[in-house]
Formats: sequence, C-alpha cells, structure tokens
Amino acid sequence: MRFSLRIALPILAAILFGVLSFAATRQSHVIDWGGGDSSDFEGDSRFPSDIGTPADTLLLAFYLPALIALLPLLPLSYWINSELVLRAAWCLSAIGQWFLIGWYFDIRRGLLPAGKPSDRTWLNRMLFRGPMILGSFVGASGLFDVVSGYHGSWGLVRPVGFIFWGIVLVVGALRWRSSLSESDWQSGPLRIWG
Repeated sequence: MRFSLRIALPILAAILFGVLSFAATRQSHVIDWGGGDSSDFEGDSRFPSDIGTPADTLLLAFYLPALIALLPLLPLSYWINSELVLRAAWCLSAIGQWFLIGWYFDIRRGLLPAGKPSDRTWLNRMLFRGPMILGSFVGASGLFDVVSGYHGSWGLVRPVGFIFWGIVLVVGALRWRSSLSESDWQSGPLRIWG
C-alpha cells in the first residue's frame, strides 16, 4: 500500500502549526525589519520596524495561502476579538491548504483518479485568473521586499515565502489551464485570456 499524502500532509501541517504557534507565545525576541537599526522610522507609525517573532515569520512563510483564503472572512475579525479563535481558523485553513496539496500529489502518483474538468467556462476562467492575479501580486510584493534593502537572515524568510507561494500559485494556474481541453475553455460566449 502506498503512502497517501492527502492524509499525511494535513496531519504534519497541524502539528507544525501547533508547535510554531506555541513557540510564538514563548519567544520574546522580535525580528527587526531594518536589520537592527530602526532609527530612520522612529515616530512614524506608517513604517513598523518589527515583523514579529521568528515563529510568526515561519508561520507566515509556510501557511501564506491559508491566510489568503481567509481574507473574505476579514470583516468577522471586527467582532471576534480573540487571538485563539483567529489562530484556530488559520490552522483549519492551513490543514485544508495541505490537504489540497496532498490531494494533487496523490492524483499525480496515481492513487486517486483525475477528475473531469468542469463544463462551466466562466468558472474555469475565474479559477485561472484568480490564482494568476493573486500569485503575481504576492510574488511581486515578496520580490519588492527582497530588493528594497537589508533585512537580516530572519527578515528574508517572509519575502522568500511570498515569492515561493506566488510562483506556486502562478505555475499551478498555468498547469491547470493546460490540463483543460480547448472545448472546455473556449465554449463560452466571452473569449478572454484564451
């Protein structure tokens, strides 16, 4: 029997999320974005000089797509004033993120049958455009953070995570688009991006 990644990856993701969340509550060292010299931005609240603890930075680097998936629920955080509830929602979204990644790899390894693409052209186009735009934005913001200046070794973890997940979103959208047949993609009345 072959090892199923759609089961193993969510379990490992939940354990790692719990360990990093616990470490974030215990760590007192805060990473200074400017590499130790934040005198240029003192008194200016538009430019925060710290990006959190090392565990928070690793959480953001590993679970960025899960956090992006929760953005439509952002208005609910106005009424929910508990960090524990918000972290639990992020953890559930992270488990879903790694379940989908494991599911994809299980299909590639032949453990699951590949699903037939949907006949809905508008849905196919939105599922292509959304990750393309989001991935481009996330990757570009990470690249901008890398070239904007010195950040120290821990300060590079977050932008490198942004670049990685931006590339994953763009490449995943392109691979998914190439797996669709031309009739599934072009059967609609509007022929935009394809």
